[in-house]
Amino acid sequence: MIYRRIYDHALAQASYLVGCDETREAVLVDPERDIDRYEREAEDAGVRIVAVAETHLHADFVSGVRAFVASRPVTAYMSGVGTRAPWTAEGPFHAGASLRFLGDGEEFRVGSLLFRARHTPGHTREALSFEFVGEQGFPIALFSGDFLFAGDVGRPDLGFLASGGMTVEESADALRRSLALLDDMPDATVVLPGHGAGSACGKMICRLPETTVGIERVINRPLRSKDDGARFVEGLLRDQPDPPPYFGRVKKANEAGPAVHGCVPSPPRLGPEAFVAASRELARVVVDTREWGAWVDGHLPGSIFAMLDPYFGPTTANYLEPGDEVLLVVDEDRVEEAVRVLYRVGIDGFAGWIAPRDFVRIDEDAFEASGCEEISPREANRRILSGALALDVRSRQEFAKGHIAGALQVPFIQLSARIGELDRARPVVAYCRSGNRSARACAFLRRHGFEVANLRGGYWPYAGRGF
Repeated sequence: MIYRRIYDHALAQASYLVGCDETREAVLVDPERDIDRYEREAEDAGVRIVAVAETHLHADFVSGVRAFVASRPVTAYMSGVGTRAPWTAEGPFHAGASLRFLGDGEEFRVGSLLFRARHTPGHTREALSFEFVGEQGFPIALFSGDFLFAGDVGRPDLGFLASGGMTVEESADALRRSLALLDDMPDATVVLPGHGAGSACGKMICRLPETTVGIERVINRPLRSKDDGARFVEGLLRDQPDPPPYFGRVKKANEAGPAVHGCVPSPPRLGPEAFVAASRELARVVVDTREWGAWVDGHLPGSIFAMLDPYFGPTTANYLEPGDEVLLVVDEDRVEEAVRVLYRVGIDGFAGWIAPRDFVRIDEDAFEASGCEEISPREANRRILSGALALDVRSRQEFAKGHIAGALQVPFIQLSARIGELDRARPVVAYCRSGNRSARACAFLRRHGFEVANLRGGYWPYAGRGF
């Protein structure tokens, strides 16, 4: 077989290209929506994509399956369990494309390669895993989607985001029963999960790019506790972080059918005057990817601060409203990267971009008059004692290990959904571990009219000074 793992570091998501070395035909498992990059990968590997397979309805990225069947002569293998996504009955479909809905145990071939679908509900009701079956009938590899990760299992609380979804308790119990699939698998069976460390689809995913059933029998705590129902459910649900708000929007888009475009959007480059004029139009939002210090020194009103790091896609997707069009402040050599990441999380509207070296030529009168301050631990303590709200934007687990007395804990990715918990009349001092996540929170709150300051260096320098 020909095998390639195609990893999206921005979303910690893995797709898999698996081809037959005899026929040079290949199947692509769990593609994202910018499908041109998979075709380049297939061309480089000397194979032709004739099939796409989807493990479940995704919440963290927009699926590329619809784009494939709308524009390419491929067969799409999808779950036949439960209610089918509406788009599968509506199209559009390429003349040579087809859909096949699989139940537990059903098989399909790509060239000489044999795959078997296994129903593994829990993360979602309809979820499938795909076994790559060897000549003796045993699974050589398991494409596990979000069912089984390296060191973890899929979070069970996303089912409610889908039509006909399960409750958390139903999901957790279904996931426990799904793990019985592994009982008869050889230790050597390779597990190829849909996500790596950093994904919000799991709680404790390891950094291993792939694993084996034997390794998981040793290191995977949920798997080790699956025979004790109460212990399994309690451990799985304990300290589960809240799902990012944009998950619900992406899940619905994948159900209804994401918009299909001929290519990835290519926004125009704008000069300083045109960029400022565009930023003043309704539903246009500036997403500024410069360093925090540059943003503080001067930014356009209502800007979202989001550097191009692993938080970029989720931050922007969580802070934008449906229908917003993006104006990017981004280095010229990273425009395509930024657009692709946002496109994958369901952002279709791009009004233009400007390079930082052109942005600094904007007249200072166009900048926001009062921005976010970067303050020392001593000044933060003074303000908090004077009545400012300490806003902890870290996770619950981090908060439990130490926090400012009286602080309100709202993860930075949850601010858009929970902004009503904050009093607009009260000044805010935001903090995280290092000042990075809280900087994003500060920019978002400033956009919504709050008086806000960022605690330089984060919580631990503050605590280390005895405050």
